[in-house]
Amino acid sequence: MDKFSNFFEKIFPFLQETSLTLFKAIVILIIGFYLAKFTQTKINKIISKKDEILGNFVSQIVFIGILIIAIVTMLGNIGVQTTSILTVLGTAGVAIALALKDSLSSIAGGIVLIILRPFKKNDTIEIGNISGNVEAINLFNTMIRMPDDKLVILPNRNVVNANIINCTNSDKRRIEWIFGIKYSSDIQKVRRILKNVIAKMEKIDSKIAPFVGVTDFGSNSLNFTIRVWAKIEDNVFALRSELIEKTKEALDEAAIEIPPQKLDITFLTRFEGNQ
Repeated sequence: MDKFSNFFEKIFPFLQETSLTLFKAIVILIIGFYLAKFTQTKINKIISKKDEILGNFVSQIVFIGILIIAIVTMLGNIGVQTTSILTVLGTAGVAIALALKDSLSSIAGGIVLIILRPFKKNDTIEIGNISGNVEAINLFNTMIRMPDDKLVILPNRNVVNANIINCTNSDKRRIEWIFGIKYSSDIQKVRRILKNVIAKMEKIDSKIAPFVGVTDFGSNSLNFTIRVWAKIEDNVFALRSELIEKTKEALDEAAIEIPPQKLDITFLTRFEGNQ
């Protein structure tokens, strides 16, 4: 019993000191996390008043930075030498950089996107065959919401190296439609009909002269091209559909036929006989 009491008396101060050290470390980590979260929210709110994407990006960097400082402070508090921590971090950083070079290039790509600003939040952009509205530029990726509500998440390194088309740089769009008529049709009559249809559509921009004319000789039709302009807010897609419908109705009323697609197939037969 005396041996047990002596052992307890010797180890109790050690346990007390260790518990206090661990408690301090946990407190530092918790305070660091909430401080990082609080600072992230505040910075995001302040910067987002002028630029939402920039606010989101900077706040993420600040959050990670404060969290790293809190972890280093916590490790230093439990007795780990700060110089040793920095040495380990430097060595680990090299290994991590080699293993996660694609992720680091995405971070660099995000910084480039923030600096050059080829687009901002809610801009409609096209990257390859992907088209949609920009929702956010994060540390590692860019988020794009497509017209069918699918969310596309692209690594920043892919975005910064791609050909980006910003469709929101102007408040209007050009509507183009190509269709064919019979070669025997009266070209001038068709042109008058088309211009009359365009003139009656109020949402088509009358300040920009429309183009209506023959642009190609098709295999079984004379191809007309219509080019008009309209504001994005007037739903360009729906307006194009309306233009096609009204054109079809006007041509039908004037008895001008749009020929169907025709494919000619020729069979070659070889006869072999005795000579």
